[in-house]
Amino acid sequence: MKLKTISLQLLSLRVLSEDAEVAPTAAEITSMYKTTIEQKLTCSPLSVCFDGSNYWLFDGYHRLAAMKSLGFNTCEVKIYRGTRRDAHRRYIKDKLKCIGTKSLRVFKHCLNVLCEDPDWSNTDSKTLSRLFDRKPAFFESISLYRIQQKPGSLVCFSINKHGTINLLKR
Repeated sequence: MKLKTISLQLLSLRVLSEDAEVAPTAAEITSMYKTTIEQKLTCSPLSVCFDGSNYWLFDGYHRLAAMKSLGFNTCEVKIYRGTRRDAHRRYIKDKLKCIGTKSLRVFKHCLNVLCEDPDWSNTDSKTLSRLFDRKPAFFESISLYRIQQKPGSLVCFSINKHGTINLLKR
């Protein structure tokens, strides 16, 4: 449930993972937003979950990077009720909606996030499928992916027509 849209200081926004970049900030995307924001001096609101004390950013990482590089102090945000876990769920749910040529990279990114984050790494595939509106087979790939990620191993992805990721070790 969206509460409201307000102007908020950039420093008060918390990213989902402090030690690792959750959303890859591609230089081209950030520079595109930078150009657009410079011309208009504004951009569409970022989306955050508010848990009573922290604002967890789940949509707008590229815009945030662009605004920081331009020296902005505040930005417009859409506030939703929820914790860090809720923000993570919204972030991944949005990413899993991607289709097209970059979807394989996006799926791999989502699997990495789910495998590395302590909130999700031990959650069973049925619970994940219910939370993210995907088939359990998609999340069963996570356990395979976790096993395959050993130094020196290369995992190849393919996505079948049901949206399930097939993992191959080479």
